[in-house]
Amino acid sequence: MNRLIFPLLALAAGLFLGGLNFALLHAAGRKLAAGGNPKSFVLSSFLRVSACGIVAGVFAAVDPWWSMAVYIVALFVPFAFHVVRVARETSK
Repeated sequence: MNRLIFPLLALAAGLFLGGLNFALLHAAGRKLAAGGNPKSFVLSSFLRVSACGIVAGVFAAVDPWWSMAVYIVALFVPFAFHVVRVARETSK
């Protein structure tokens, strides 16, 4: 049971940070489209990707190492759901 704690924690962290990352990316994209500064968009993107990468590195450092893969897959679940939702809306 103790070996499953970090993969479950990686799953929860990936889903949470993936949703947060998607929400921040969406807000920054809208701000950029409304005439915002592209430099601030790039800086915010760099900071978000760096933070997500650091968390992935932490999960890679703990045992089991494959908890990093669980984190990375969970990180992209909110993006995948958004793509599926947009594809369904455009196909109507």
